[in-house]
Amino acid sequence: MAPAYAVLGGPMPSVISDSAHLRATARRVTLPTHARHDLTLPNGGLVREYTNPQGQVFAVSWRGPGKPDLRALLGPHFADLQTANVRQARRGPRFARMPAAVSHDDIKIQTGGHMGYFWGVAYLPAMVPAGFNMNDLQ
Repeated sequence: MAPAYAVLGGPMPSVISDSAHLRATARRVTLPTHARHDLTLPNGGLVREYTNPQGQVFAVSWRGPGKPDLRALLGPHFADLQTANVRQARRGPRFARMPAAVSHDDIKIQTGGHMGYFWGVAYLPAMVPAGFNMNDLQ
């Protein structure tokens, strides 16, 4: 049986699975509108998974010296990021080096960084709990 990861948009059975997969230490912070799960990676990077009161992962953010396993964190939405990367590369060499972004009604993804430091955020607008401050994703 494959391990269950806390995939963007999926149920949150256990952040422990993500911690093990990413070899991270986990800490949960319960806030009035949501829970935030901080995963500290071995390289010093940080992944945060945000769950709404229904236990669904509505957002994921990351920052640090390397990119985490985005395929595992974004789940089926990883394809949206790949598509954005391909479209950007087709625009020419100058655009191929720019950070990818996805902005659809159902998914928002922003990425950025430079050699040695990467960041990103992905969220599902329909699952964001009422009263959540989007600035908390930064």
